[in-house]
Amino acid sequence: MPPSRLQLTQREIDSTLARYSIGKVHSIHELAAGSVMSPKVVIESDRGKLLLKRRANGLDIPALVAFSHEVILGCLEQGICIPPLLATSDNQNSMVQLGDQVYELFVFIDGSAYDRAPTAIRSHAAQAGALLSELHLAFDQITTTFEPARETSALNLSRVELLSDPTLHIEQSTIDHLRRMISFGDELLRANADPNKLVHGDWHPGNMIFRQEEIVAICDFDNTRFGSRAREIAQAMIHCSIKLPQPGQPAIECAPEPDLPALGAFWSGLNREHSRAYSSRMIAGLMPAVMVDAALAMLSPVGHESDLEQAKSMLIAVNRKTRWLDEHQGELIQMLDSAKLANRSKVDPV
Repeated sequence: MPPSRLQLTQREIDSTLARYSIGKVHSIHELAAGSVMSPKVVIESDRGKLLLKRRANGLDIPALVAFSHEVILGCLEQGICIPPLLATSDNQNSMVQLGDQVYELFVFIDGSAYDRAPTAIRSHAAQAGALLSELHLAFDQITTTFEPARETSALNLSRVELLSDPTLHIEQSTIDHLRRMISFGDELLRANADPNKLVHGDWHPGNMIFRQEEIVAICDFDNTRFGSRAREIAQAMIHCSIKLPQPGQPAIECAPEPDLPALGAFWSGLNREHSRAYSSRMIAGLMPAVMVDAALAMLSPVGHESDLEQAKSMLIAVNRKTRWLDEHQGELIQMLDSAKLANRSKVDPV
């Protein structure tokens, strides 16, 4: 079963808020969003609406937290829409450390979620692509004093061996396909090697706040690091165009194809201002590999039978989706090229 969502205790909340000047607290309620390992509460106070968050284990090393805070402040200075951090009242620190835990307090920004309805998804996807482009350009202007985390490899080939776990009972044809997809992606990245640069690290719809058609904020810089921007773009395109199961529908029965209008809209938005011209062929080729890599990263150690069934169902769904992407790669490349050309014609009419 998936891990249970962690919660903040009242003692944690009181001890942390005591470090800030926020006036009277009127209400506190849990925010069941984002990583289950990073509990959050929304606070109504004299200072306004705030979000208190405890960093997940592994992402709570003070130097890495300080690095991400430097990035957030740098982005805010350049006009990127990010919920501002509050500083403590005693020493103007951007985090609170209690024992071995780290806490952050942000201004809470109201809005709505990424809308996958046919009437809204194209606009939201285009906004997501354009903001990622803007963010990458802003990242190139930021200097930090703290050392960031760094990717050793954009794709982790060593995790492929997890597919051979006999308890999963995965068909050999599925194992061979998934192995081929991630190997091809690794070769593609090596053949088109770019220096690692600053990346958001978790660009998906759950970290975006919308008001109608506009993104008003992007959240969660916990995974910001130096890494592959090509991988970040490919993964973002998957997240913003993937078709999710309907309520009660098993993942293995979900439509394998992405939402193509959303995919094209994201790519068009990304290329609106992006200083680095990413190849349609490279990004389309990376998408299956990135999907496989992300699925393998989610595989938990052998546990209950329900865990195994869930892992197997996820891998079968990923197999179906990556097969579709692989078999239709030529069409995808043509569609992305057309979207890029159409976008250029709007910017530079003949």
